[in-house]
Amino acid sequence: MSRGVFAVAGTNLVRTTLTGVRPLGVRGEPLHQAHEQIRGVVRRRLGERHARLLAEPQPDELGRRIDWYTDLPGDVVPFAELAPERKASLLLDVEKLSQDIAKLADSLKAAPSDDARLTGRALELTARRPSDDYIFLVGDQPVIVAWGYEPDAAGTLLPPPMLPAAAPATPPPVGAPVAAAPAVVLASGPATLVAAAPFSWLRWLLIGLLTILLTLLASYFLRQCSPVGPAVAVTHLPPPPAPPAPPAPPDPAVGLQGDLGAAQADEAKLRATLASLRDELKAKRADCKPPEPPKPPPAPPPPVVEKKPDPPKPPPKPPQVVEKKPDPPPPPKPPDDGRMRMPKAPTNDYSFLQGCWRTDTFKHGPQIRPGYATYCFDARGNGSMTFRFDNGVTCRAPATARYNGGQLAVIDADSTCEPRGRWAQDHLYCTPGADGVASCTGSNRTERWTVNLHRVR
Repeated sequence: MSRGVFAVAGTNLVRTTLTGVRPLGVRGEPLHQAHEQIRGVVRRRLGERHARLLAEPQPDELGRRIDWYTDLPGDVVPFAELAPERKASLLLDVEKLSQDIAKLADSLKAAPSDDARLTGRALELTARRPSDDYIFLVGDQPVIVAWGYEPDAAGTLLPPPMLPAAAPATPPPVGAPVAAAPAVVLASGPATLVAAAPFSWLRWLLIGLLTILLTLLASYFLRQCSPVGPAVAVTHLPPPPAPPAPPAPPDPAVGLQGDLGAAQADEAKLRATLASLRDELKAKRADCKPPEPPKPPPAPPPPVVEKKPDPPKPPPKPPQVVEKKPDPPPPPKPPDDGRMRMPKAPTNDYSFLQGCWRTDTFKHGPQIRPGYATYCFDARGNGSMTFRFDNGVTCRAPATARYNGGQLAVIDADSTCEPRGRWAQDHLYCTPGADGVASCTGSNRTERWTVNLHRVR
């Protein structure tokens, strides 16, 4: 769970434009518009380090510029400022992570479903970058900006808005080779834009305007010195123009076509995510085969007993009257307080989770708004999580429950919130107490908390 609900969180690495690079995509849509689905597939299939290799894009309203973010802490160093030895080791790390993403793309492209093949094609294009100048080192983690792009001409990287500009850079000498513009780091100081030199034709424009002004002044004074007869012509003013026609009513089909296009674009993203989840579920089902029970040992042969003559029967004893003791009282049943109760030992039977469970109201940190989470599972431990803040913001994400050692681990996924904001993955670990009641502790990247789970239905 994150430190709150934000639109974008983290360090702004760089701002890019479309100058010098060309975006790649599938079905006519650039890859950075589906970054949540792409980074989510990489995180689930390969891990957090592979997902953090891809910076998070945030385009402006017009889509002409993109700010690239990362949520990693630490110093930000561009590739061009690293020592040669560190550059070589960083490139090896980047190539290793990129090859893992490319292998995942090849496996998805070989899947039978169209959605999985579409996701594989997107991951194949994701592993590309315009040049090594688009690599940054944040702490010990490599981060790539402008992933899913290929070079088109000399690239252009702009600084963030509202930063003061420094003095213009000295122009290079004549004949010197012009290098491609490297990435501009936004962590230590603002980058600058070089102002264009004034045009030489501006001076001639001012001279021409001054000449016209002097000519008009001379003509005015000469007219005052020449005789002019009285003006007797009658001037008729033209009739006022007709009022403009009212504007045509807006065409409702335009808005409906836009909504239809957005819905079709979301359908492709959801199909790709669904195909990835189905493949992941099949792999997990294949890994969860129950062990075969051991075969019982063969029964020993019966011993050979020599038959002896029957001893004489004793005389019958008189019947004895045995007083019947009352049955002991049944053990007390656990109180039905609605709290979750777990098996004493780990098991592959998750039917005790079937239904919906709600946590206590709690806060993830001193500056985070309070709220509560609701988990709903089926008999196999698969389900969803819904978190509702006290201000009405609601976040939904898929969730799974699996035993990890002696603990039951409940893990959700990154998602978005309504009407705004984003949700980051958190973890919930539960252990049974002496009475079987689950004691659960939650954690995310920065905070920890303790909650109880109560049955809702």
